[in-house]
Order: sequence, then structure tokens, then C-alpha cells
Amino acid sequence: MRVGIIGSGMVGQTLAADLVRLGHAVVTGTRGPGKLEAFVAEHSGVRAASNAEAAAFGEMVLLATNWEGTREALDLAGPGNLNGKVVVDITNPLDFSTGRPALALSWNTSAGEQVQGWIPGARVVKALNTVTADAMLKPREFTGGEPDMFIAGNDAAAKGEVTQLLESVGWGVVDLGDITMSRLIEPLALIWITHGFNLGWTKRNHAFKLLNR
Repeated sequence: MRVGIIGSGMVGQTLAADLVRLGHAVVTGTRGPGKLEAFVAEHSGVRAASNAEAAAFGEMVLLATNWEGTREALDLAGPGNLNGKVVVDITNPLDFSTGRPALALSWNTSAGEQVQGWIPGARVVKALNTVTADAMLKPREFTGGEPDMFIAGNDAAAKGEVTQLLESVGWGVVDLGDITMSRLIEPLALIWITHGFNLGWTKRNHAFKLLNR
């Protein structure tokens, strides 16, 4: 599969490396492709380009930006380049102004909903925002059984494509419903982050699992 990544920080680079390991072709979008020269040289199958080129290239596009820069990154990507495509929103709207993580948005909206509103022609699926980057495509490294990833989105076929990718690497997938359910998934990410902070941020090897009996 051709995958475009919007966001060239730690999350974007980790996803790019793991995706090419899994056999996918990747274009990572960034303001300055030259800054990824060393990374690209180390990861055959990854190409660095503009956000617009990454968006146009991808059959599926992963949105891996800091929340503050998300709308601008999507503007640079060009909404037209994302029309009809599955866009996986990995962002978390966080506020660290007090030194502790908090949600930057009120409870009557979410990053997932805002992203869908900014790119109305895309099929946005909220996913992968409740775990550390280096585990997003390596869930089988957790002990204690297969972890679960919660997803949400308005388009059933898009969620099916994301589910197929997630299950192929070892996630159990829990579909919570339409994109408004991002209002529940994003606070779940805050629980994950807060637990990490409480451990001194030295341990990030935790994930969620929904148990049944």
C-alpha cells in the first residue's frame, strides 16, 4: 500500500520506518524535506517530500502532527489531495501549560471532529493515539495478551481498511462509532499519558485492553 504521512517528527518517522518494514511504500510530508535526508538514507522505501506530495501519494494518509500545527499542515497538504481517502487521525489535543497534560478542547468537540471538518472530502478515522509511537505498529511486543485499539469514524468502509491494517500487526480493534466518539478516545489517551507521567515518563510500555467474561 502507498502511505502518506503528514508530520515528520518522532511519531511520523517511527511510523514511516515501521511501515516500510511491513512492505509499504511511504512518503513523509514535511516543510523541509532536506532535514530528513539522514533518516531517508537509513530507511529504504521512505521518501521525504512536501505535505501536498505526501497527501497526493498516499492511498491511506496518517496524520501525525502536534495538535497546534495540525490545521496548517492540512492546509499545506491541500484538502483536494485528500478527497475520498482514508485519513487516520493520530493527533491528541493536549495543553501542557500547567506542566501536567490536559485536554486543550472542550468536551463538546474533539480533534477527530475538527479534522473531519477541515477536510470534509476525506474519510477520517480516529486511531493509534492511545499508545506510544514505537508500539503503534508493534502491538505484539506487549505482554499479557493482545492489546486493543479504539477507533471512530463516519465511514464504515474506511474503518474497515484501518481495522485490516491494525489487525494485521496484532491489534484487537474496538469500533466505538462515528467521529464524535473521538470525544471519548482522546481523554483515554490522556489517561495513557498521565500514567506515563506518574511513572516519571521513563516507562511507556503500557496499552489498553478491553476484557470480557
